[in-house]
This record gives sequence, structure tokens and C-alpha cells, in this order.
Amino acid sequence: AGPSDPRERAGSEEPPGPNRNRAVPGTPGSEQEPSDPRAARAAGRYAGCSGARLAPAAVSHPLAVPWPGGGLGPPLSRSPRSMAQWQEVQGLANTHLEQVHQLYAGSALPMAVRQCLAAWIESQNWRQAAEPLSSHAQMLFHSLLVLLGERLGSLGSGHEDFMLKHNLRKAQRDLQAEFEKKPERLANLVANLLQEERRILRLGQAGG
Repeated sequence: AGPSDPRERAGSEEPPGPNRNRAVPGTPGSEQEPSDPRAARAAGRYAGCSGARLAPAAVSHPLAVPWPGGGLGPPLSRSPRSMAQWQEVQGLANTHLEQVHQLYAGSALPMAVRQCLAAWIESQNWRQAAEPLSSHAQMLFHSLLVLLGERLGSLGSGHEDFMLKHNLRKAQRDLQAEFEKKPERLANLVANLLQEERRILRLGQAGG
């Protein structure tokens, strides 16, 4: 048989349909760009707080302060990061990861709290809240206690959550006793911890 009719060839092509205009990942028009594989692996499972959500559903703005009465504090003027700082910290080499453990070993903010409230902690302006006579510090302090209570309520009764519940309950009591009258001290503490984490991250990423 001779060459087929061009019209027959045209008719054999894939007919228009849902798959006809399927976008190729990474090209303009794609529905979703590929996400960072590290972020995908770490999302929703900070060490020591598995099964707990990173941010409470009640917070409608990722940079807003949840307030026990249902209101929201002022949003931060902060650029979004491609990966959460605490996720990056957990990816450090052992030498620098040990510095992070030492940082929290003697801290009034336990690492268990840092892990379970990582996303919320990083989205607040602790340095601004640490300023004298700032009402923002009181809001952050009460919000932190409320969120800890929610985390405790979200944990199961199984053996794997037993120690975490114990640590978070103790942290909640200790933080309230330590900072209730001077919440700006907590704000200053958290601001310094985050700053030191960033310093360790820079060293680790530079191979120092």
C-alpha cells in the first residue's frame, strides 16, 4: 500500500480530551511546580512530635498570632522561606547538630516545645515582642501555652506518646511559672535561640 492519506494520519492522532493538554512538570502552564524533596520528607513529622500538626487549624494567617479569645495578633512582615528553619536544622551534619542540642540543653524552652510548635514559633516576631512594655509578649506567651495544651490534647494514649506528653505537660507548667509575670523574657529567649540556630545553620552550610 502507498503512503497513507494525510487526513487518515490526522484522524489517528490522539483526540482532544482531558489528557490532551496535560502540562509537563517544570514547564510553563504546569499546575504545580516540583516541591523540595527535603521539605516533603520532613513536613508533618518533626522528630519527637510525630502525629501532631505543625500549625493549628484555627490560625487563618500563617504569620498571625493565635489569641485564646479567638482573635489574631498582627501579621509579621517576614519573607516566606523555602524550607522551615527547624527542618534545615535537622538536616545538619552531626557536628553542628550537636551544637543545637547543647543550645537547648540548658534552655528554659525545651527542645520538645521547639519541635512541636516549630512552624508557629518561626512565624512570630519575638524580637519585637521582647521590647520593654510590649503587649505583644503577653499575647505570644498565652498563645504558646494554649497551643501546648492543644498539642497535648491531640496526642494519643499509646506508649509512643507517653514520654512526649510528660515532657510537654512539664514544659507547660515550667514556662508558666517562669515567664507569667515577665513574658518579655520568654520573647527575648526565643529570639536569641532562633538567632543562634541561624548562626549554626550558616556555619553548617558553609562547611565551617
